[in-house]
Amino acid sequence: MIDVATVKRTLRINHTLLDGDISTAISEARLELVRAGVAADVAAGEDPLVERAILTYCQMEFSNVNKIEKYEEAFRVQLDNLRKTPEYNGG
Repeated sequence: MIDVATVKRTLRINHTLLDGDISTAISEARLELVRAGVAADVAAGEDPLVERAILTYCQMEFSNVNKIEKYEEAFRVQLDNLRKTPEYNGG
């Protein structure tokens, strides 16, 4: 399950100063998945592809300016693939 601790490990953050922001980013990522067409129950679950997309979203949100576009494009591709797949869009 994606949680603040998982994202912090991925981002190599070892303090608590950003915990609230990370929690918000996780929620934003799930909402963005739903907005784009991923079923709400899938976006709220523990599917590995959904979790990877959430981690990528968080990397985009917390990366330095040189890497934002890279993570943004990766998230866009992951999001597009998820929303087009019947198992993920409820279709």
